[in-house]
Amino acid sequence: MRDAAPLPKSIAGIFVPQDETSSRTWSWAQRNVPDYLLTHSVRAYCWGAAIAAGEGWSFDAPILWTAALFHDFGLTRLPRNRRCFEVEGAEVARRFAIRNGMSTDEATRVASAIVMHMQPTVTLDDGVESVLLDRATGLDVRGDGYPLVDTVRAGVMAEFPRRAFDRRFLATITREVAIRPGCQSDRLLNEKGLAGWMERSPWRSVR
Repeated sequence: MRDAAPLPKSIAGIFVPQDETSSRTWSWAQRNVPDYLLTHSVRAYCWGAAIAAGEGWSFDAPILWTAALFHDFGLTRLPRNRRCFEVEGAEVARRFAIRNGMSTDEATRVASAIVMHMQPTVTLDDGVESVLLDRATGLDVRGDGYPLVDTVRAGVMAEFPRRAFDRRFLATITREVAIRPGCQSDRLLNEKGLAGWMERSPWRSVR
């Protein structure tokens, strides 16, 4: 885990929300999320914001930021989970967001985005933040939509590099499937062929 750092005002020119909830989320994430997932989560926020800009979509930055930083937290507590990791993490995020200044509706949108990012289909009817988190995580894990972030990729990667993300993430998803078969991770790993997808990803050439 990296040393605690103040909330950045921007990352590669991408605005980072400066409200109290977002600041507390950042502090919490640095204490509770391992580095390989924390950097992935920050990149997911950045890719989501970049995709939104390219699509001309408005979105709620604190909701996307909080959802991104919490979206894989359930992977850090697999032996304790009773449900699929995204559902467990969404509930933790919902409670945290309410305790730290979000309305019930906003916190529900955070939780929904986290749950939906593992679903096979996500549409704007599910909320723009849900679509952005889904597309951003797919981009960071598998390289889907890689050219969409050409203008910001180098800057984001310089601040939040991948390092051993691919190997560690695949191992963690495989672990959830072993513990809890039938979750969305099972579909991703075995039906969609996550390992092969990642092997063919354009990220493989990024150092």
